[in-house]
Amino acid sequence: MKLLLVRHGESVGNAEDRLQGQLDYPLTERGEEQARALGGVLASLGVKFNAAYVSPLRRARQTAELISAGMTLPEWSLLDDLQEISFGRLEGLKRSEIEQAAPEFLARGIESLADYGEFGGEAYEAVQARVERVRAPLINRHRAAEDTVLIVGHGGFGFQLAKSLVCAPVPRVCLLKIGNCTSTLIQMSERRGTYIGELVWHVPLALWRGQATGDGALGLFR
Repeated sequence: MKLLLVRHGESVGNAEDRLQGQLDYPLTERGEEQARALGGVLASLGVKFNAAYVSPLRRARQTAELISAGMTLPEWSLLDDLQEISFGRLEGLKRSEIEQAAPEFLARGIESLADYGEFGGEAYEAVQARVERVRAPLINRHRAAEDTVLIVGHGGFGFQLAKSLVCAPVPRVCLLKIGNCTSTLIQMSERRGTYIGELVWHVPLALWRGQATGDGALGLFR
């Protein structure tokens, strides 16, 4: 099974440098163009998806719709559990506003990543439980058929999902930069008795634009 994880295009919240969480910001014009461009890249690579799952938040839905303008996608399913991590009372704030409203957030150590429980959002353990509610059904549904699956979602939760697919045990601290319309290909397979993913590539949109060609750049989906 192959999984292609895609972060949404630039949103209004991104453009305003706000911590979005589950607030429902739409794409900017630039974000719309990014999503169309990624659809064109995937079409040029000859990618064929067997299934697609999308976060219900508007910026992800718009991204999926615009990707499909450049290529044929199967009818996708909206999964509530693909929503971005809830940041609680920090949602909608810029960094300068967070410095005033919750300076303790910026002072926390790296081990506190993806833990927003003390701010009224999701605790780390709740995020991991949600990751498992996404991961296990995907594997059960698509493993035997060796499907290629598209997931359109968010940077924070998408990273936690990717981490769960390629790491055993899953580390608490791990960093992976995920820009707007970055795409991450994970190949799932049996390794020494464990069904686990291999990170095949992790590519920002700007690099695709420079490298993709009509011959199926680097043969990545062959």
